[in-house]
Amino acid sequence: MRIISLNARQYHWLTRCALWLLTAIVVSGVAVRLTGSGLGCSDWPNCEPGQLVPEADVHAWVEFGNRLVTGLVSIVVVLAVLGSLRRVPPAVALTRWSWGLVAGVAAQIGLGAITVLTHLSPPIVMGHFLLSMVLIWNSVVLEHLARPTQSSAGTTPIGPLVRLHVYTVATITALVIFTGTVVTATGPHGGDENVERLNFSFPDVARIHGCAVVLLLFVSILLKLKLRGLGSNCLQRRTNMFLIVALGQATIGYVQYFTKLPIVLVGCHVAGATLLWVMVIRLLLVSDMRALKAD
Repeated sequence: MRIISLNARQYHWLTRCALWLLTAIVVSGVAVRLTGSGLGCSDWPNCEPGQLVPEADVHAWVEFGNRLVTGLVSIVVVLAVLGSLRRVPPAVALTRWSWGLVAGVAAQIGLGAITVLTHLSPPIVMGHFLLSMVLIWNSVVLEHLARPTQSSAGTTPIGPLVRLHVYTVATITALVIFTGTVVTATGPHGGDENVERLNFSFPDVARIHGCAVVLLLFVSILLKLKLRGLGSNCLQRRTNMFLIVALGQATIGYVQYFTKLPIVLVGCHVAGATLLWVMVIRLLLVSDMRALKAD
């Protein structure tokens, strides 16, 4: 029997599917929390003890639907590993990074089970989201490496100070996302009305998160100004895209805070945070043209 092989373009398409699905599962997880469906299924992997599929209950099906998305993600990341082994030409780096996705999804499944069994403990829920960010980082790098053409032609070499500035932007972005999870774990949308919340003052943690966002915007604008005379078109474009997303996120964040956290805006804010993370990883990859060659 003939074993199927993939060319570089086909494998790149597969890694893109993995990235899209990993971002989709973040959104589906947010839907579980915002609809109060976090304990729609009280057991794991069954929805209820001795019952795999939920009965006709909206909250149970929202939670179970998120588990189905996780199953689909698991299939795609396994295909990413198999595809890297059958890619022509082969690339060891792609296989290593695709195995990282498998390890991450396995950890997510285990952490998801702990989340249910601990009745949505806020630190566990925070860890669940932050692990998703690690998985998305892995997936963005894999998709970047899998691109059929990676040329640095027409770009200006980037100096160490600019590269350090980009890494500073990425570090502050990580701080913004982390403080955002603290705000979420303190706020009202815990996934179930009876779930405990972190014992912090919500206005105080929201203020800390807001200060981190302001710092991120300031440093990002400085980066944009610094790049104006360097001629690195690709880095400038990525910086502009990142700044647009960051400004959008800041706007949504302040509007949702002063409108008492409507679930639609909260969902958009979390989806925007995921997009912001994707943008900053792409910015990092562009800033270092030495970054990781697949072949």
